[in-house]
Amino acid sequence: MSSNEAFVQAIFNELFAKNFTQYSVSLNKPVNADKDSYAKARNALAKLGENERWDVINFFKIVIADSASVILGILDGVHFPDDIQGDFALVYEGNEIQGDLQDIFIEKAQDHDVY
Repeated sequence: MSSNEAFVQAIFNELFAKNFTQYSVSLNKPVNADKDSYAKARNALAKLGENERWDVINFFKIVIADSASVILGILDGVHFPDDIQGDFALVYEGNEIQGDLQDIFIEKAQDHDVY
């Protein structure tokens, strides 16, 4: 596995195996009167049927993937948001990695039926 692939794999695992799983568990807890963001979202989702609730929760996968894709595209030098000019250099284990991070990430997301 190349350094680029190892980096993307670690990011992907963090976002989907850990974060998305945590969101899913939290959003499927019983409704309560708490006022934190998770409770507000959970209580709103509870008004939906189970299939519709999972449709919304699974949509978060797209939001997560698109957000990560933008950042990786910036690092790769293929996405240029307003007010950011110039090139970035990303170094992992002493080697410069970039150029195909976004492509690797999107491919991995497609392989996991995110899109």
